[in-house]
Amino acid sequence: MLAFYALYGYLMPDYFRRRNLSRLILLSLLLILVLAGLAAWIMGILLQNMIVPIHFEFSWTYRDMQYNRLFMALLGIMAGIFVKLALDRFELRRNLAALEKERSAAELIYLKAQLNPHFLFNSLNSLYSQLELGTGDPKQTLSALSDMLRYQLYDSEQELAALDKELDYLADYIALQKLRLDNCTVNYVVDGDSKSQKIAPLLLIAFVENTFKHVSDNLTENFIDINIQIHEGQLRFYCSNSYEVAATGKGIGLDNVRKRLSLIYGKRHQLEIKQENNIYEVELTLCLKS
Repeated sequence: MLAFYALYGYLMPDYFRRRNLSRLILLSLLLILVLAGLAAWIMGILLQNMIVPIHFEFSWTYRDMQYNRLFMALLGIMAGIFVKLALDRFELRRNLAALEKERSAAELIYLKAQLNPHFLFNSLNSLYSQLELGTGDPKQTLSALSDMLRYQLYDSEQELAALDKELDYLADYIALQKLRLDNCTVNYVVDGDSKSQKIAPLLLIAFVENTFKHVSDNLTENFIDINIQIHEGQLRFYCSNSYEVAATGKGIGLDNVRKRLSLIYGKRHQLEIKQENNIYEVELTLCLKS
């Protein structure tokens, strides 16, 4: 017991602090010799003076007792090393898990902060276009923009937001963007029950923004199709748009959403992006229930 607690309480912490293996081995050997000699000496006194009565045949010599105590001290040393290493490894894993959780949370906050100015820039451009062209009702547009900003400021601060609010947010954004498009057909369809479902906030907007940003202006039939299906805890998001020249700019939107999907949903999502025949397609499948 003395060997165990000496290793566990002093020698192993001393080794972790100094990182000196020779010192650990030397002190451990010294501890084994001292404890084994002390135990054998005490046992010898007890047996010689018959302080502890023996009711069985005892044929050990003093050397046998020394070897026995030496072995017991060695066992204590080994147990102390093993237990200390095991407990420290467990504590290290727990600390690493906590740090990883904090890192993920910090990265998500950073990614959201990155997204908000990006959205606001695009939305104000759309509002400016409406005012410049004198089309539609600016008050209605400002009301929709106000609802969207309210969602960003309050609901998006939660880890998960109500899916129906996320879809209303998309609908407001699409209505706002349609005001500046005069040669493009826009379809937005939601199928399924979004009530009581949760989703990471501001997750789908990057795809929708990208669709409006890169839709063609010069093709004969320009279109944007956005289709969302909710069924048995799964969400399938599909959007496509016509484009004339493939986007070459590396905006923050898609990189942002890929990182968030990886951090939040991990293997519970599938994302596929294709560009061919002047059509840009995005298909995302999410398992809403963990």
